[in-house]
Amino acid sequence: MRILTDDELPAADAIARHVAVPADRPKDQALVRLNMIASADGALEVSGRSGALGNHDDSLVFGGLRAAADAVVVGIATAVSEHYHAPTGAEPPIYVVAKEADVAGDPELFATGRATLVLPEDAGPTPDGVAALRVGTGGRVDLAGLVAHLAGKVVMFEGGPSLAGAMVSLGLVDEFFLSVAPRVVGSGAARVVHGLAADTTPWALAHVLVDDEGFVFLRYRRV
Repeated sequence: MRILTDDELPAADAIARHVAVPADRPKDQALVRLNMIASADGALEVSGRSGALGNHDDSLVFGGLRAAADAVVVGIATAVSEHYHAPTGAEPPIYVVAKEADVAGDPELFATGRATLVLPEDAGPTPDGVAALRVGTGGRVDLAGLVAHLAGKVVMFEGGPSLAGAMVSLGLVDEFFLSVAPRVVGSGAARVVHGLAADTTPWALAHVLVDDEGFVFLRYRRV
């Protein structure tokens, strides 16, 4: 892997620099970092899974972002389709955003109490033993309320695309990490962010990595 700056660093150092938490971030607010992957033609997934697009270096970037995070936020559909497991050891706790108190798609994720189901106040009762955080009403999670609940933390936000669209449209994402895979998928696959319109002001390109397989790793900061 090489870094597109005036420095030539070993791969591990380049990735560490790519995912490093900004020293000047406000400590009384959450730092929300969206991490997604897309093909060169903008596809989100192959055969229903975004993980099928990645390579070893993408896994290292993902792992570096996870290691730097205090909390992970993900939508229930993504958690189920990507087979999320319960955090162990030093892994950060997971907050799973859902409209309904149904964990049947991935009950093992919630078995240890380190994964919290984030629900609207008016959702039904949660299953026994499942930790829950209730923010929002009218069948919708208050995403700004969730981010406020995580104030002071580094939050890795992992989608899916509809939830990412909502978060971006509300101005709740501070950094966008996008891995671009050198693959052409076609077949009308969804984009990494879709749904509500977002502010089209350009983001600042903070960092770029390119590996030997042609994967491009981009880091943008919201201006």
